[in-house]
Amino acid sequence: MSYLPDFTYLPVQVRLVLCAMTAALVIWGGLQDWRNREVTDWITWPLFIMGGFASLLSAWHLDFFPLIVAIVVLTAWYFDWMGGADARVMVGLWGLWPLAGFLGMAAVGLWGLALVLRKRGQERIPALVAVALVTGLTFLAEVAKMIV
Repeated sequence: MSYLPDFTYLPVQVRLVLCAMTAALVIWGGLQDWRNREVTDWITWPLFIMGGFASLLSAWHLDFFPLIVAIVVLTAWYFDWMGGADARVMVGLWGLWPLAGFLGMAAVGLWGLALVLRKRGQERIPALVAVALVTGLTFLAEVAKMIV
């Protein structure tokens, strides 16, 4: 069973390249977020547009979950519960690569919980660092699974 995006009409190599490009953009964004606490738009907007399109395509095939998650993430951004770059990347990941989106969201949640438990709950965190870490690890696991 593969956790690559469910674009079954594409060869597995194309899906792997899609994941590699997605992971590269997310990791680059994570590095920028770590250094500057800001991510440039040219990294996040392509992910958002492609992920939004993929979510709509999934909904067309009666898989509404990526679209529902996109609506929830954009609602969280609207109420300022997460940054704009974080929201765009999460929508992109959930649309393009749901496993990486789920693991990224879980990693950010665990990081936020750790800050709350350390009584630093009001601090803004560079969330894309955690998302980039788990996206990179997910990509490496996928490549290792293909090799073995």
